[in-house]
Amino acid sequence: MSNKDILQLCFGNLLRRRTRTILSVIGVIIGTTAIIVMISIGMGLSYGYQEQLESFGNLHMVEVYNYGGGGGGAGGQPSKLDDRTIAKMEKIDGVTVISPQISQYAIIAGDHKRTECQIIGIRTEMLQALNLELEKGRMPVASDKSPLLFGRNAAASFYDPRKSQGMDWGNTEPTVDPLQKFIITNDWDYGTNQEGQNMGETVPIQIDAQGVGMMASTDNDYAYNIYTTLEFAQKLKEEWDKAQNGGRPVGNSSQGTEYQNVMVYVADLEKVASVSETIRTDYGFSTFSLNDMLKEMQKTATMIEAVLGGIGGISLLVAAIGIANTMIMSVYERTREISVMKVIGASLKDIRKMFLLEAGMIGFGGGVIGVALSYGISYVMNRFLAGAIGGAFGMGSKVSIIPIWLVLAALAFSTMVGVVSGYSPAQRAMNMSVLEGLKNE
Repeated sequence: MSNKDILQLCFGNLLRRRTRTILSVIGVIIGTTAIIVMISIGMGLSYGYQEQLESFGNLHMVEVYNYGGGGGGAGGQPSKLDDRTIAKMEKIDGVTVISPQISQYAIIAGDHKRTECQIIGIRTEMLQALNLELEKGRMPVASDKSPLLFGRNAAASFYDPRKSQGMDWGNTEPTVDPLQKFIITNDWDYGTNQEGQNMGETVPIQIDAQGVGMMASTDNDYAYNIYTTLEFAQKLKEEWDKAQNGGRPVGNSSQGTEYQNVMVYVADLEKVASVSETIRTDYGFSTFSLNDMLKEMQKTATMIEAVLGGIGGISLLVAAIGIANTMIMSVYERTREISVMKVIGASLKDIRKMFLLEAGMIGFGGGVIGVALSYGISYVMNRFLAGAIGGAFGMGSKVSIIPIWLVLAALAFSTMVGVVSGYSPAQRAMNMSVLEGLKNE
């Protein structure tokens, strides 16, 4: 028999027993839908964890801290977090960009308003790698002399000291134009009638700066700070320390700068953990990465996926029993047909292939419809239940996520369930005696 003939026989047999076939298909539909939806909810939970952590910072970032004035490397020798060490770290497998971080808390004034904010200097390559969304202006570039890139909440924190005692923490709308000229000062009474009167031995400084851009987001760490180039931050830091020391230089600049904090950007999320471990082990510095927290949270989500998928698998197991029952009844009802096929020369392999194909078609057909139904349920959950369920269970903007690999796996699994369920009936048909079959008829 040709494959075409076998296929036609399979379709005819399934349609001839339409009600039984439909009931078997429905069982597969329910099982496939249950598995996909259950696993997709677990994946939605994992996605929600990632969304939550991304709102706190960048998952690709590893923060390196020089607590206690130096780490203890693998050889037992103390390491200094200076330019030489940073150059070595830059060669670690997975590191894309690395930058020291110099920060200074200061007064920033402009347009007759002021704010107290952290000014953070990092390399311009790091700012580009962070891929921060801008609402206005541009990113600082290496050629800028004194650029300021405002976080949106930082731009919203400016207030008029003559009219207000401080910033309005609930406001997220910028209260100044972030693209104007600003003054950075160490006078905490700047802009008031007490200006310059309470500085003691501190020398007042006023450093000109130019706003070049403002970020769009209001819900991450970057929104509350002001960023600039590493060179300008270093200059600001030196002037600030000098002013605090009565105008006298502090330290010996010829010894090089030892940093307290370094930012390491790893483009491949899978390598973040290994980079963090290498820095801790080989250099002895403390590290922190949101990705470490994400890994632990995703382990929990994976366990939930497995439990939910197992619950859905029970439904498909019940469907498998239904398919097996359908095929066994089909063998008993078609003893004459099977016997005649053997008499006219049909091989045992052809008979087995026919029964396995019928069972596989039930599994595949139910799987296809189950996938379509799963997408519909997923859409409804994401469209109408995301707010309520997400708030109650800590999920993000998506309650259910169905990746293409899950669809393909579900189709393959439902088809396999059908074929396996039909194997025993197929063997029974192969082993049936021709004379016994004709006699029964």
